[in-house]
Amino acid sequence: QQQLQQPQQPQQLQLQLQQLRQPQQQLQRQQLQQQLQQQLLQRQQRQQRQPQQQLQRQPQPHQLQQQRQQQPQQ
Repeated sequence: QQQLQQPQQPQQLQLQLQQLRQPQQQLQRQQLQQQLQQQLLQRQQRQQRQPQQQLQRQPQPHQLQQQRQQQPQQ
């Protein structure tokens, strides 16, 4: 009823509130994702006693490939 009596003002306020809330939601989502990733990492570490070695072994060839691609034969 209040919104119907004064339609213009609350809409503007709502828009401002939405704009203010959106970045906070994004931050919260990022924090949630980070928390989930940490939980997953912790689970992996519990399941596999040597996860770091496996993680380190995987990116090395990719890094080498990227370096080779970036530096063509001269």
